[in-house]
Amino acid sequence: MNSRTLKKFIELAAERLNGEWVVIGGTVLPILGIDHRVTLDIDFIRIHEKEANADSLILMEIAEQMGLPVEAVNQAGAYFFSKVENADDHLVLLRKGSGCTIYRPDIWLYVALKLGRFTETDLEDCLVMIKHLDEEFQSQKADIIKLIQEKIKAPNSGREEWLKRAHELLKRCQK
Repeated sequence: MNSRTLKKFIELAAERLNGEWVVIGGTVLPILGIDHRVTLDIDFIRIHEKEANADSLILMEIAEQMGLPVEAVNQAGAYFFSKVENADDHLVLLRKGSGCTIYRPDIWLYVALKLGRFTETDLEDCLVMIKHLDEEFQSQKADIIKLIQEKIKAPNSGREEWLKRAHELLKRCQK
């Protein structure tokens, strides 16, 4: 999906949904106009609400209306979002509708969410985000470095490949 499609999705979601929502994952980059890779789904989750079933159906209707497959809306990221303490402190307003507010993660939260899985694609996404949002990154650089260091030191922090990618991100952040 390209940035135009994703921006249209956000526009329609802001008109039809209620509550607070956040765009996460690889979807954030095209929303910011950074078309560095193709994303196949829209990582879009509701925050502060447990009863999101009706909203999930609305999201699927929006996807279908736009000619996208209904499985294009991915809410699996809610798992990683729920594990980040004080995630709400790291939200940046994207769009406000009459009953809906849509956010994106700031760069700290973006990295925190990516570290949960942290594939090679996640590493690339973090590096692209850091490059394009340099001012935001510089203001949060120390906290991002601390976050990565804590994740690396955590027991059972992950596989050898995960650790290698985490060390690479840390090295790039420290430059």
